[in-house]
Amino acid sequence: MKLSKYFIKRPTLFWSLMVAIILGGIYSYSKMPKLEDPEISIKQANVVVLYPGASAHEVELEAVAVLEEALRSMPEVNYISSESSNGMGLVTVEIKMTVPESQVQQYWDLLRRKVNDVSAMLPSGCSTPMVIDDVSDVYGMFYALKAEGYDNREMTTYAEYLRRNLLGVNGVKRVTLFGSRDECINITLPKENLARNGMTATQIMTGIDAAHKTVEAGKYEAGNNRIQLRVSEQLKDEKDIENLLIKTMTGEQIRLGDIAQVERGYLEPQNNGFWVDGKPAIAILLSTEPDVNVTEVGKRVEARMTELMTTLPAGFESEKIFFQPDKVNKAIDSFLVNLIESVLIVVFALVFTMGFRSGLIIGSGLILTIAASFPVLLMLGTTLQRISLGAFIIAMGMLVDNAIVILDGILIDKRRGLAPKKYLFNICQKTAWPLLGATLIASSTFLCVFLAKGSASEYAHDLFLVLCVSLLISWLLAMTQVPMFAKSFLPPRIKEHPQGQDEVLNKPIHRFVRKMTSFLVDHKKVTLAVSVSLLVLAGWSFRYVKNLYFPDFDYNQFVVEYWMPSQTNPEKVRHDLLEITDRLKEKYPQIQRITASQGSAPARYCLVRPMTNGGDCYGELLVDCEDFNTCSEIIPSLRAFLRAEYPDAYIRTRRYNFSISTSHTVEVQFKGPDPAVLRRLSAEAEQIMREAKSVDPYSVQNNWKERNKSLVAYYQQMDGRRTGINRSDVGNALMAATDGLTVGALHDKDKIVRINLQIRNADGSKIQDLNDVPVWTMMPNINLSDNDMKVLLSGGMKASDVENELFKSSPLSNVTKDLDLAWEEGTVYRYDCMRAIEAECDPDYDNGSSPVKVQKEIQEKIESIPLPPGYSMRWMGEIKQQAESNEALADYYPLTLIIVLTVLLLLFNDWRKVILILICLPFVIVGVAPALIATGLPFTFMATIGMAGLMGMMIKNSIVLVDEINRLMTEEGLHPYHAIIQATVARANPVIMASATTIVGMLPLVSDPMYGSMAVSIMAGLTMGTIITLMLLPVFYAIFFKVTKPQTEE
Repeated sequence: MKLSKYFIKRPTLFWSLMVAIILGGIYSYSKMPKLEDPEISIKQANVVVLYPGASAHEVELEAVAVLEEALRSMPEVNYISSESSNGMGLVTVEIKMTVPESQVQQYWDLLRRKVNDVSAMLPSGCSTPMVIDDVSDVYGMFYALKAEGYDNREMTTYAEYLRRNLLGVNGVKRVTLFGSRDECINITLPKENLARNGMTATQIMTGIDAAHKTVEAGKYEAGNNRIQLRVSEQLKDEKDIENLLIKTMTGEQIRLGDIAQVERGYLEPQNNGFWVDGKPAIAILLSTEPDVNVTEVGKRVEARMTELMTTLPAGFESEKIFFQPDKVNKAIDSFLVNLIESVLIVVFALVFTMGFRSGLIIGSGLILTIAASFPVLLMLGTTLQRISLGAFIIAMGMLVDNAIVILDGILIDKRRGLAPKKYLFNICQKTAWPLLGATLIASSTFLCVFLAKGSASEYAHDLFLVLCVSLLISWLLAMTQVPMFAKSFLPPRIKEHPQGQDEVLNKPIHRFVRKMTSFLVDHKKVTLAVSVSLLVLAGWSFRYVKNLYFPDFDYNQFVVEYWMPSQTNPEKVRHDLLEITDRLKEKYPQIQRITASQGSAPARYCLVRPMTNGGDCYGELLVDCEDFNTCSEIIPSLRAFLRAEYPDAYIRTRRYNFSISTSHTVEVQFKGPDPAVLRRLSAEAEQIMREAKSVDPYSVQNNWKERNKSLVAYYQQMDGRRTGINRSDVGNALMAATDGLTVGALHDKDKIVRINLQIRNADGSKIQDLNDVPVWTMMPNINLSDNDMKVLLSGGMKASDVENELFKSSPLSNVTKDLDLAWEEGTVYRYDCMRAIEAECDPDYDNGSSPVKVQKEIQEKIESIPLPPGYSMRWMGEIKQQAESNEALADYYPLTLIIVLTVLLLLFNDWRKVILILICLPFVIVGVAPALIATGLPFTFMATIGMAGLMGMMIKNSIVLVDEINRLMTEEGLHPYHAIIQATVARANPVIMASATTIVGMLPLVSDPMYGSMAVSIMAGLTMGTIITLMLLPVFYAIFFKVTKPQTEE
């Protein structure tokens, strides 16, 4: 080949390029952004709307449905879902994965405009909808700030100090806190005061508003200047509120602290919190800017955090809960070790089988290939993470395949006695284009992963780039580096060399292959029958292979989700979380740390963090163990223990994997208009799930949960008019008598502190009989009787009496008929603008079940549930994600097939040879199925990608063999029968060596939870693939071209 001759004639240029490749590889490796895993874009935005006092159905119909109707006209929307609960609505909009990342923000700007346009159509009590488009941010640096002897307010103050300073670190995008309790100032007024002086509550609210609101004071002209005039705030803290003077109608000044108790505290009940090993803490979470080196940012954050902690008072300390830079370093170091191990194993195998010098020539080419790939990958924007490094390990055998073919050909030609000028280039000229075609086909088998849309494909996106770049570079180096190294490091001639081809290829392996190939070709029918039988048996045995599409990540941490029934007092949730923490630490000494959070997860601190919407009745525990295997060992026992000890709660354990957008792995959705019908359909599906043997019956539920209780006060309009009390007054009074009525807010540094008015009994306790709650009016009651008017005009009524008449309070029972218990939906879900309910369950993992096994057992029964007109059913959860990922890959299979067919036709110009090569591909499952069953490993998404790689390797080996058969027949004039035998023998060594290096290079990945199933699939499939290439392909060739043994030799 001209390229080989070009560099051999210019050794200085060649060796300079080799040095440049090594130096460029080292430099590019140091500059590549480093991540634990590839970034996955979550193209979602949330719209939050508050509607205080509204039921879930009122929020749904009056606010959420209005927003959905406006948003459904947005282009490129994948789906719109919503969750309506008491007083709040959440609408989630996801755009299609086909939208380029650079255009996503434009869609969110359009979303904001549509939300702003529709805001005027919302009810008057609704807040302005808020758009949140940063839900995809990962807060990968997660600290806990702990302190002995400090309360939550003091800890929050210092956490805010750390937050402000950490925001200044280069590369940090956002810093958020979790676990800070909301402070408030409570004004507690005995109900007796309202009974004596009905004006008090109204005047407190009016007085606070007048003392605190911002007032316009104009501008003062001083010469040529206009200076802004301001009036200072009257209320700065609780002392100012306590000293606030309220003026009565008689002109008397009443100090608020004399008639009410004013104190600073926290909102009750506590519905959020954060604890580390049972001790209060504040979570500090940091996200990074895009396209930064996470490890470098982590170092800067650590240095700044260490510096800042020295400025805090004694007793404060910080602790890493989840620190992505450490996990990035660990993951990269681990895979780098695996990569080095693979390289060393491959080099050792090559040295052992091909000799010391030959092994080093190919091994050095492998190192040069990897080094040369880094600069190209850096220019293509590839990051350094587990997928990109794992891709090198996957490609290990393919990277040395071209070099083995070239070096083996050089050695054979040398043993034939050819001169150096001939044997260095002869094999390159013969095989350059077949090897390039085989390399292109091997790369193209991963093209569907690169082009497909979806989280799983996006995660594996870099596989194609790494494999394509490294394989093409390996071909270039095979054509240049191998001949040059062979010239430099191998002796130019062999002193004694055999003359014939048979004498050259006469090693034990060659003699065995020659004898076996001849036997199989002579017994074609028997060979074909046995092969097809094995293929059918392997296909049948695949039904016994576990199917787990998304394997767990090997983190030494797992999540325990804890749900109490709706309307449970949050204090009960907090109590249980702390109690569980103590009991688990005592029962399981393997547990290193337990972090508890109440109300929600602290943040999305990990790419594959399972997220929930949380709520007042939700809590979770992050349990840290020594390693991944320890987590796997204790989870079944821990789960059983918690479920037995806390029967009122719904408890799940979750590992880190790609099932982050679903609450359960198996979900079936029913859509329709009537909530009662939806609940009935869901109940039928849930019953089917409970009866299934493969389902964990404890996990069965639906996403609407149980209905909520409510006490309804039936307002009497006629009675209300006589007293001047309207529905809003009743609501204000009940709010003041229960959680507290917000009457204002003040600023304390960078915090907003709510001011709450509470109506209580004289001893400060809550009013138990709601009928006795005093209800006051915000507007004067001017409905005085004629007699009262005469007395007032005659001066016979005191001002205080007039005050009582105008602003008097009335018991709740005077303006309402009854307080009745009612049941209502606590949560209403909608999907694509229609009500939807999901029946959910998890497989019984303790018995080896899987989502696919569950679906097979329940699918027919659930799909046979009769649906009324206007209702529909669909599968959701991990099954939906798996189907979408497979469909996304399948969309590009035709393109891959077109590339494969085009290259094969360009190489052979014969459809029979193309079909001959392709027909061998299904036989790889003969090795894959038994291997997965024997090892107990599941067939995962990564195993699917491994199968694609297997196909590429098989085609690559087949191309080289078929090309050699053609060459022997056309150039050397051999009989087709002898050409088949001789080509198989000649290519046996390269094929076996390439397969062997791939197989041994996979060994470091066998124990990896993510790559284990892929490694076993490739190792077993390639073992069988090698046998197919060397034994079955010659038989198929003889059958397709009707080749028989010459009669003279029979």
